[in-house]
Amino acid sequence: MTVSVNGCIAGPNGEPEWLHEWFFAPSPESQAIVEEQQRSIGAMVMGRRTYDQGASQDGFLDNPFPVEHFVVSHSTPEQVAKGDTVFHFVPDVAEAVRRAQVAAGEREVTIGGGAQIAQQCLAAGLVDEIRLAVRPMVINDGIQLFDATALRLENIGVISTPQATHLRFQILH
Repeated sequence: MTVSVNGCIAGPNGEPEWLHEWFFAPSPESQAIVEEQQRSIGAMVMGRRTYDQGASQDGFLDNPFPVEHFVVSHSTPEQVAKGDTVFHFVPDVAEAVRRAQVAAGEREVTIGGGAQIAQQCLAAGLVDEIRLAVRPMVINDGIQLFDATALRLENIGVISTPQATHLRFQILH
């Protein structure tokens, strides 16, 4: 996920605050990271709020991740988002992750959005690795990625680009 220096994934009302600029308008240094993500991700898990936000902005029309998306939601929207992305609406986060793992095969499952979904996955022990793109900005009163859950992490990689510092951590159980 992309975060501000102070750990926010969005502004106070869910606005992205230019966080994802590194991905959608990448510098040459960031382009390799974008391409690696596109090759390695085999399925996505996201929350309903992230889905609704993307659908309302036609954000799935030119989806850079043409993989199955598993939306944690207790209901299915009347009209599915525009575009070719396949969405599955699953009421339970653990079941969404399990189904995403099957769909991904040998590739990775990623949490594609929503602090609450990420926090639920972390609390349930469903995450092996955390990848953060830390943007050089501070968002006041924004939506925090991490809650009060304590995590022990091992640093397994750092790549610095002009647009973001990319951190990889293995979760120690």
